[in-house]
Amino acid sequence: MNDRERSDERLERALRAVPRAQPATDLSARIIAQLPRRRAAHARWLSALTLAAAVCGIVLVYQTAFDLDARGAFDLVAYYAAQPAIVATYPREAFGALAAAIPWLTVAASVSALGVALILAHRLTAKTRVDFWQRA
Repeated sequence: MNDRERSDERLERALRAVPRAQPATDLSARIIAQLPRRRAAHARWLSALTLAAAVCGIVLVYQTAFDLDARGAFDLVAYYAAQPAIVATYPREAFGALAAAIPWLTVAASVSALGVALILAHRLTAKTRVDFWQRA
């Protein structure tokens, strides 16, 4: 028997010798009563921010699609799909033309707004998801 096993054994004997104390019957109620009650107001603001971010994201996605159509990106993709030899023969020029037709700023703004909406929705529904999985 090595020193570690002897130490573990002494610790177990010492813990068995400690008398067990029963917790107060209202301990959980007292702990819950001490928790802050700001959850409802926080959820309202989080709901409003989530909705605003989602609406902003949807508007930006519509604007991005409109810009893609106005710049001819959809036509380029259709043309490349109909004649893939163009892309195979001149890949740098084909992708350069497509990259020039994409409104990168509105694409980035759309993705950012939808990402923020997704993160906010995740935070908003976190407690609901925890409650659901704890019931299951």
